Amino acid sequence: MVLEKLNSHMQKNENGPKSRSKEIIGALGDVEGVICRVCNLSLPFHGCLLDFGTCRTKPGQYCFKEYHIKGGISWYSTKGCTETQDECFKRRLIQDAIQTSHCCHRPLCNF
Repeated sequence: MVLEKLNSHMQKNENGPKSRSKEIIGALGDVEGVICRVCNLSLPFHGCLLDFGTCRTKPGQYCFKEYHIKGGISWYSTKGCTETQDECFKRRLIQDAIQTSHCCHRPLCNF
């Protein structure tokens, strides 16, 4: 679908190259960034207890959700915007607990 939009925008010649590049960027994603949920403590079946509202990503950033798992049970999670892509899709073992992170790039996808 994105490829179809990109092709249709590239074929239009009516407004010149600058206008076409803005249309192409609009077809591929929001230049302004994505709004993500920010929560410092979310418990399963209870939701966010320490809610900090939302954050907006900058270019190269994503929404993330980090899970803290102990004994096979998800104890809690945190949510927000990444600083770098390096924070995405990590898995760490700390003593007898696992921290795993997931990133996404759609509005409020880390809800």
